[in-house]
Amino acid sequence: MSMSIIFFLLLSSCTSSVLSADVNDGLVLLKIKEQLGNPQELSNLAEVYQHCGGTTFNFHGEIQCDNNGRIHYLTLLSITASAPFPEAICDLTELEGLSLLSLYNLYGPIPSCISQLSNLNLLDIERTGLSGSLPESLFLNHQKLKYLILTSNAFSGSIPTSLSTIPTLSDLDLSNNSLTGTIPPDLVHGQDAAISLNDNRLTGEIPKCYQWLPLHGISVRNNELNGDPSFLFNKENIIGIDLSHNDFEFDLSNVEISKSLRSLYLGFNKIYGNIPQSIASAHADYLIDLDLRNNNLCGEIPQSQVAPWQPFEASIFADNKCLCGSPLPPCQNPGPAP
Repeated sequence: MSMSIIFFLLLSSCTSSVLSADVNDGLVLLKIKEQLGNPQELSNLAEVYQHCGGTTFNFHGEIQCDNNGRIHYLTLLSITASAPFPEAICDLTELEGLSLLSLYNLYGPIPSCISQLSNLNLLDIERTGLSGSLPESLFLNHQKLKYLILTSNAFSGSIPTSLSTIPTLSDLDLSNNSLTGTIPPDLVHGQDAAISLNDNRLTGEIPKCYQWLPLHGISVRNNELNGDPSFLFNKENIIGIDLSHNDFEFDLSNVEISKSLRSLYLGFNKIYGNIPQSIASAHADYLIDLDLRNNNLCGEIPQSQVAPWQPFEASIFADNKCLCGSPLPPCQNPGPAP
């Protein structure tokens, strides 16, 4: 008897008592395995599904089911299969969470059938060879989606504006792709929302509407963005901002810094003016990480009036126009910034 027949019988026997005749997620797993080319990493898939969340060994991922054997969470990890996205995943109609991690040889686009998985609250695809655009229709039916993570792939084209119609989306990470175009407004919602769009080719300005969103953090490092995003710096409850390696150009002199801010990365832009006292005050409270390198800043570096004061390191001010004062050399003729 061939191994594929044995595998089929195992799946049928372990699911027949818990699944109805017209729904068998175990058989869907068999289709997924076949569409991935029957990789060795999924050789014990029947045993994993039989235990469905119990302890198993040598399985690259995780499966979680309900009492009826319906799969709610599926993770596939570090599988060497060279294949397109397995469309059989779209037949797991009760799926709430899908993670495909480090499937480097997975290629092609995300199939349109993924829009059928209306119960998804987590879609996490990281470190794959998937490519192509992200169509507007791809996420229109995902009104329960909370976490969308598509990092370190080869996706191109623009960010779909339809993401702004998902009322539950609070954590969006599209970093390390080849996305172009501008940042759509209102991409995330809910408390403690976070956006990460690092390492793409995005252009234009950060929409002003983000000053009213309850953002916990925003990171757009290494793009081609411009304009004045300083309206983000004094947002209530914001913790992290990374705008480094862009083309932002604005006067930092009178910018207010939120007392909640822990990290502020502004290096490698075209920011000018003086460093405001509010940065020193924020550093005395919560601001731990600061980067102002490679800008056009000038004038004396402000010092905190609050003790105990841990001074800034000199390296975070490197390669500016004419900064001076501790921790840099003393100012000779301090005056207003050009």
